[in-house]
Amino acid sequence: MVTTGNSKSVLKDTRGGVIMNESTTMNRALGLSSCITITAGAVIGVGLFTTGSSAAASMGSSAIIATIIAFLMVLWPSMIYGELGAALPLAGGTYAFAKRGINYPVAIFCSWHYTVAQIGIAGAEALAFANYFGRLLHFLNINVVVNEKILASVLIIIFVVINYLGIETAGKWQNVFMFFFWGMSTIWFFMVLKNVDMGHFMPVLSGIPHEVTSFAKLIVAIWWCFAGFETVVGMGSEIEFPQITIPRALIISPFIVFGVNALFQWFLIGITPLEALGAVSEATAPFAEAMEMAGLVGVPAVVLCLGITFGGDFSTMNPCITGPSRYMYTMAADGCFPKVFGKLHPKHKSPYISVLTVGIIALFLIWSGSISIIAAMCAFSQMICYIIGYISYLQLYKKEPDLKRPWKVPAGKAGAVISIIVYLAIMVLAVDWSALPYNIVLSVACIIYYFVAVRNKPISETGIEIEKEAMQITEPTPEEKKRLDRQFHAWRIGAIAVFVLSCGLFIIGIAL
Repeated sequence: MVTTGNSKSVLKDTRGGVIMNESTTMNRALGLSSCITITAGAVIGVGLFTTGSSAAASMGSSAIIATIIAFLMVLWPSMIYGELGAALPLAGGTYAFAKRGINYPVAIFCSWHYTVAQIGIAGAEALAFANYFGRLLHFLNINVVVNEKILASVLIIIFVVINYLGIETAGKWQNVFMFFFWGMSTIWFFMVLKNVDMGHFMPVLSGIPHEVTSFAKLIVAIWWCFAGFETVVGMGSEIEFPQITIPRALIISPFIVFGVNALFQWFLIGITPLEALGAVSEATAPFAEAMEMAGLVGVPAVVLCLGITFGGDFSTMNPCITGPSRYMYTMAADGCFPKVFGKLHPKHKSPYISVLTVGIIALFLIWSGSISIIAAMCAFSQMICYIIGYISYLQLYKKEPDLKRPWKVPAGKAGAVISIIVYLAIMVLAVDWSALPYNIVLSVACIIYYFVAVRNKPISETGIEIEKEAMQITEPTPEEKKRLDRQFHAWRIGAIAVFVLSCGLFIIGIAL
């Protein structure tokens, strides 16, 4: 690090090229609420309202079993990421963990897959929005033909602009989207509660396929409703008191996500005529289709579509632009990616070149794929990243035994080993062969890129300096600690309430 005449520090790479000024380092602007809404929002969206609801419709009340399994598949891993994020509060998430715990080639491979997966989810979410927005217009009796890909493209551009304006802006909008979704969902629940038919809740095991592979694929479809649970750790250098906030956010979020998923599944099964479940499972907008099949058009259908489109979909698209741009930024700082992607905006402090690039790739995926293909590709890539994350967790205990870990997950090592085994098994049993060629091409492209562009280059000093700076974490004052504890207590009560309510409704439905 060198100092200029105006006392501003500048960071240089090994070839002497200035990447960024210290005055434009990332802001720690995200608090607990934003971290929870980012984590929950990254998950509650396209998975729940497309592939997840389709799987729920095909299984009936048995969907709760798959949802519980999917929840257990992310609970331990989420806490593992909470420990990693508290110990290494850096931009780049799993990439940052893998480069220290394993090596740079594996970290790059992981980042490559994660970035494309998250961008793919952003594209799929935009297409899901277009599907539900079209149904919204239908319920409002507005006869306008909507080009789904054009509308999805416009949305991507809007969210690129939001993230271009910085993490504080993105975080504030994320809270708006998420709370709007929860508010509209609550209104919708009370509006259609009287239309739930308890007779639709057949014996809980009756909808489970006899074939292990078929059941595993349904679990993966439900699991995708939880994928992205670690999104917020990729913004570790932008989180207030990350040593406290990150673990708390990742403890609470899985319970909220489970509750929201289970509640929507309960209503989907309860309002849809049994003979119509097959059609709903094949629909592009399953919940809208279910409402129409049940004859619940008008205000209830409008409220539902408003909540899904402008709340659920928006709350997923936003972090799916934010997350991958931080991976690109960190890789550029390390010299593993063109250094232009490591530039921060002088005013907004966002990695604006990376943000713009994420938007361009998302637009490409929107115009070249479908939700089902994108979902299959993303699920496979995300599982690869998670497995690398768990291995990194184990290796960090060997490589950096003295690393300060402000929070430790109970039986973390055992959880990491079990998670690796489970995720590998699911990948083998439930792989979607239609998407495998895309993943192979992606992996080969990454390997070629590494050997051509990265292998013989020294690691940039810039990344080391940025990482050192990001690791300078302050402790909260007693007053700040009380504020953090009050927030955590309130969120914990809400998460427990939603979890218990969702489980209770299924138990009542099955018992009756």
